[in-house]
Amino acid sequence: MSQFEYVTVFISMVVAFAVSEILAGLGRLIRERDHVTIYWVHVAWMVLAIFAVSQVWWTHWRFRADELADFFDFVALIFPALVFVLIASVIVPPLEPGREFDLRKYYFRHRAWFFGLLAASLLALGMSRVFLGQEDLLTPLNGIRIVALLMFVYLGATANPLVHQIVVIVAYSLFTLGAVVLLRSG
Repeated sequence: MSQFEYVTVFISMVVAFAVSEILAGLGRLIRERDHVTIYWVHVAWMVLAIFAVSQVWWTHWRFRADELADFFDFVALIFPALVFVLIASVIVPPLEPGREFDLRKYYFRHRAWFFGLLAASLLALGMSRVFLGQEDLLTPLNGIRIVALLMFVYLGATANPLVHQIVVIVAYSLFTLGAVVLLRSG
C-alpha cells in the first residue's frame, strides 16, 4: 500500500462521516417535516456543505504523486476534512421524533459557530495547499477563498435574514466558480 492510499483511506473515512451526518440530518428533516418549521437557507447550507466536503475529498487526488515528509504534512492534509466533521455536527439539528422544532431559530442561534468553522475550513484548506506545495499563495482559487472567508465572518456576525438569504445564493455561485477554477487548473 502506498502512502497516498494509506492517507486516502483515513481522509475518506473522515469525509464519509461528515457527509453521512449531514445526509442523516436531511433525512430526519424529511421524516419530521410535520413537526419542523423548515428554513430554506439552513437546508441550502446543509446541501452546500455536502458539496464542499466532497470537493475536499475530490481534490485530495492531486496529492497522489507526493510523499508526505512528516506528521505535520499529514495534519495539514487532513485538517480541512476534520473541520468538516465539526461543521456537520453543528449544522445538523438535534431533532426528536414528534417534537416541534424551528430550524430558523436553530440556524441563527448557531450561525457564529457554523460560519466560524466554515471560515476556518477555507483558511485551513488554502494554507494546507500552500504549505504542501500544491498551490501558490496568490492564485485565483485563493482569491475566491478569501472572498468566501470574509463572507462567512460577516454571516457569523449578522443576524439579518435578508443578508443570509442573499449570501447563500452568492455562496453557491462562488462554489461553482471555484469548482470551474479547480477543473481548469488540472
